[in-house]
Amino acid sequence: MRYVIVADFWPEDFRGGGGSHSGGAELSDQILFSIFQEKKENVAKYTSTDLTIECLENEKDSIFILSNFFNIHPFLLEKIQNEFNYILYCHDYKFVGHMQPQKYENFIVPKEELIFVDLFKNAKAVICQSGLQQRIHKDNLGLDNLINFSGNLWSMEILNLIEELEKNGSDRHERCSIVKSPYLEKGVAEAVVFCIKNGFDYHLISDRDYKKFLRKISSNKGLVFWAKLPETCGRIAVEAKMMGVHVHTTELLGSSHEPWFNLMGKELIEVMRGKHEEVHKILTNIK
Repeated sequence: MRYVIVADFWPEDFRGGGGSHSGGAELSDQILFSIFQEKKENVAKYTSTDLTIECLENEKDSIFILSNFFNIHPFLLEKIQNEFNYILYCHDYKFVGHMQPQKYENFIVPKEELIFVDLFKNAKAVICQSGLQQRIHKDNLGLDNLINFSGNLWSMEILNLIEELEKNGSDRHERCSIVKSPYLEKGVAEAVVFCIKNGFDYHLISDRDYKKFLRKISSNKGLVFWAKLPETCGRIAVEAKMMGVHVHTTELLGSSHEPWFNLMGKELIEVMRGKHEEVHKILTNIK
């Protein structure tokens, strides 16, 4: 079987691009591709804008794994929906244009605002990162093809680094990290208010270098991540817990609903290491 992973962007699309860096979706997609390569699967990856009719004709017997797909030409996306076997690997809530179901009571989007409904229903499977994300998809779309993968993906290199940083617990500052973000839904202002109300010293951090960013998170004893939208997983919170950093968050953090979220340090690192094998098994068993 041949697999084709499609995403709007890959990590290499951000390198040298004015100092920008890729996000969690791009990192996760690249690791997924690498896992399939390591497993000796017949796998290819495409950027959404590179898909053409010719590509589809050449891949007509393949299983498509669609990650972020907004940049796929509508004609080609409809062709995939109607003529191909495909899996949706979801990082957010694409059934509503602004991807923010928290704007509605109980996260239920008015039916007239739902989009891509048939794309979701026709998929062989819709892969979610948490039970919260799965439930919101179920409540809005009534799907019976949802699978909760329950986690995210990190490279073994990064997990090894996180394991090293976890050992630094005794040298940490008595303060909380707050990740700088221009996006209101990341709750930076609310995180600052939380720290002030609770008498916590805090440090606003950012770094375009991913490894330096993790080192900064690990240098403080706490992390305040005040999610204002339903985070499908929340990589930064999981990274902090793997490094032994205490996380203050809200019930909108998807990972906080998962059975492994009470773990810290090496125990949680091992769970995430196991996700490599787990995601491969899930995806290759979908027929």
